[in-house]
Amino acid sequence: MTERWAPLSEREGNAPEVLREQVSDGLEGPLREWIVRALNELGSTTTRVAVRLDFAFYAVDENDEDNEILQLAYGPSREQLWDVVDAVLDLLPSGGWERTRPTPDMDRLTAALTMAGSLPDIRFRVPLRKLLDDARAAYVIRSDGRALVRRVDPAVGAALEEALKAADQPERGSASRHLRQAMDLAYALHPDPVKAYSEAIKAVECALHDTVQPNNRKATLGTMKGELPQLQNKLRSAITGPNGAEGLETALKMMTLLWEGQTSRHGARDQTRDETPEAAKMAVHLAAALVQWFASGAIGRA
Repeated sequence: MTERWAPLSEREGNAPEVLREQVSDGLEGPLREWIVRALNELGSTTTRVAVRLDFAFYAVDENDEDNEILQLAYGPSREQLWDVVDAVLDLLPSGGWERTRPTPDMDRLTAALTMAGSLPDIRFRVPLRKLLDDARAAYVIRSDGRALVRRVDPAVGAALEEALKAADQPERGSASRHLRQAMDLAYALHPDPVKAYSEAIKAVECALHDTVQPNNRKATLGTMKGELPQLQNKLRSAITGPNGAEGLETALKMMTLLWEGQTSRHGARDQTRDETPEAAKMAVHLAAALVQWFASGAIGRA
């Protein structure tokens, strides 16, 4: 991964890096031009973008698709442009974004089809990524190429990717998928913190099940955190601490915080509260650490 460009004044430490929440002056024109090119690729699907955004075209010749494209590209306010780009990305075809590449032993036909499927990525997603990086935008293209998400600190992103890699094994079930969904939902253009928190818990449940309660088909994070203290002599931690149990105790505290911090899961006579965006992000990072520890074997059976 190459380092994102920053002005000389920032590189020399004279000013902190500031990510831009709004479309900047310099980005607005190129972004609208990108929308025009991408909508031309979509053709008649442009109408779906307008419907999704509740954008009404003014009267034009019904056969004048170019006019509608220009309306959709230049009609929305600057504040609405992120939503336009987000909607277009979801409808643009994809060859798998950066995950799908022909392998050396792939036959020519399959390789050609793979590359053909990736052309929209090369023509539209790669230029858009460069624009967002150069403009120091707070948003980037999601890992599957179909949405915008909030930019994650590179160090944090690397830690999440390590957890995803560690969880990508059969005995960890769908941990990787749930963790990815939790991250995407927590950092989305329009976050869904309640769903993100729920997906974070599911990721941990999948990652820990085989280690903590493999014989309990109905295991939850709640039952696992109750079981963990009983497994002190059957589990080991790569970091033990002075009394030999600090590693497992830390994991238990993290599991408890994650589990008890979700109040929207069940109804009761007391008022429930939805998880906040900040709580969802914290839950994702807690989950990522637990998933990585258990899936990688840093905490495992002795």
